[in-house]
Amino acid sequence: MTIAPYFDLTLTPNRSLDPRHARWIVGAVGGVMALTALRMWFLGAWLVVPFLVIDVALVAWAFRASYRSGTGSETLRLSDDDLVVRRRSPEGVERSIRLEPLWTRVTLERLAMKQNRLWLVARGTRVSVGRFLSPPEREAIYAVIADGLERVKRRER
Repeated sequence: MTIAPYFDLTLTPNRSLDPRHARWIVGAVGGVMALTALRMWFLGAWLVVPFLVIDVALVAWAFRASYRSGTGSETLRLSDDDLVVRRRSPEGVERSIRLEPLWTRVTLERLAMKQNRLWLVARGTRVSVGRFLSPPEREAIYAVIADGLERVKRRER
């Protein structure tokens, strides 16, 4: 008999700008830099041109690196038998951590300036969850995990 999980969450990093708009921004920066390069060339300051090209390349690289880092994810699945935290890195490498739900507690560490960290702690193992999420999102996830763990513990009594 298979029992449905208490929760099955997939956490992914936020990206506020969609790739199409990022291309528009890189194109606009490239256009401005091209006009600036043309002006510098005609003023005789042609040594500035390579640095302008490097600036555009760095902006494009930064957007690409940001979107690449956004392909990672965390999956949390709580059942009667275990709490599994599965992490997939942007490179595609998966790592899985199993915790026993009866011995697991969830803590929300509050830091200065409205920051926080979410931890799963069980028998000497401490696992950070949702590092890429915003503080309000970590608080919402905390409530879901705490509720799920409480339901598992109530069921075991």
